[in-house]
Amino acid sequence: MLFSSVVSAADPFMVLTRTLPSPAAELRPATACDATAIAGTLTLARAVERALCANPSTRSAWLTARLRAAELGQAQSAYLPALSLSGRLARNGDGDNLQPNDSSAWQLGLDAQYLLFDFGGRAARRDAAEALLAAARASHDASVRLLYLQTVTGYFNLLTAQGAVVAARETEASALEALNAASARVTVGTAIPFDRLQARTVHTQRQIERIRAEGEAARLRGELAALMGDFGQTAWTLQDDEAAFSQPLDLARAVEALIDAARTRRPELRAAEAELLAREAGVRSAEADGKPSLSAFFDARRQDSGALAATSSSLGVNLTIPLFTGYRSTYQVAAAQTQAELAAVERDRVGNQVALDVWRAFYRLRSETEADSRSDDLVESAAAAEKLALGRYRAGLGILLDVLSAQANLAQARQTRLQTRLGLRVARAELAQAMGELSWDWMELGQQEITQ
Repeated sequence: MLFSSVVSAADPFMVLTRTLPSPAAELRPATACDATAIAGTLTLARAVERALCANPSTRSAWLTARLRAAELGQAQSAYLPALSLSGRLARNGDGDNLQPNDSSAWQLGLDAQYLLFDFGGRAARRDAAEALLAAARASHDASVRLLYLQTVTGYFNLLTAQGAVVAARETEASALEALNAASARVTVGTAIPFDRLQARTVHTQRQIERIRAEGEAARLRGELAALMGDFGQTAWTLQDDEAAFSQPLDLARAVEALIDAARTRRPELRAAEAELLAREAGVRSAEADGKPSLSAFFDARRQDSGALAATSSSLGVNLTIPLFTGYRSTYQVAAAQTQAELAAVERDRVGNQVALDVWRAFYRLRSETEADSRSDDLVESAAAAEKLALGRYRAGLGILLDVLSAQANLAQARQTRLQTRLGLRVARAELAQAMGELSWDWMELGQQEITQ
């Protein structure tokens, strides 16, 4: 047991070192994964970093990769001989009770087995384990980048919700101004009481909208905390870094070129291709299981029964030829071939999904870019119209309906600007994810465009 523990700790085949040192994968060093509570200001980079380290999905994918590495070590162990030591101690005699002429006997033996040739079965199992490890690493990378995108989206959603709360409060304040103006005109007799009732109705509606906006922000705060792996940590305030996911992108490139680039970068496609290689190796392994195998053996024993002591040893080769297995080998090969065909179909499905992801993200980004370029003008013109309508109404030159309509337009314009800002930044993140280029650079200044 001590020998086994030492060998396991040493990792003689160096397979465990082929997995990444932390669940955060290659995006951040292992030292970034700490368990300190988040307090004060929460930046986008810190939120993503905490999610990659603490979220169960990345840890599960990381542990799966380590499991595949250990299975590769098991497959490589077939290239080494198997040694076993056996011993036996007995007391020989007649009757149920010990007699003076009873004797003790012991036996000690050493057995060694080494596989010489099995028509490639051992190599096929090793190749399958290699491919499964590659698939697990790629799947880990894909899980990390998906969680990265989810955290970025959750962060921007919360920022937008907080902006919506501010906009709702501004809209509520504007509705209160309209109510005060209507009340003042009713008091002096220049407006009918219906204006005051209508203005109060709209003001109450704006209060309800503000309450709902605050509730939506609280809900999204909890979702972001859950992505970061600890729902109990919500005592932080967001810091909006305008440079994050604000890099300009070259949208003049053909979408087909981006699709071709994505097919060489997406970890999901690498994982599917590695899974196909593993299944093809499984076919070779199943075929080899039905063929002969040749192994060498060595046996040495020492026994002593008191009156007789002897030492024996043997060395030779053992040939095993399967003659009939009840057609088990036939169906094993058929099953392995079917699994390989299914893996090929899955690889093609993932390839099509990669192309669709890039297509959707590209055209969404184009539309969001154009929409965002007009959102500021929309708010500016709506604010000017609302100010003019309210001023005219206070001066007795307009009607309340014009004021309420202008305020509704301004509220809608503010919400549209928030949504276009959110849509633009999320669209950039989605295109980076679709192309397999989602990295830490997007949250830092001075980085290159992903489409170069």
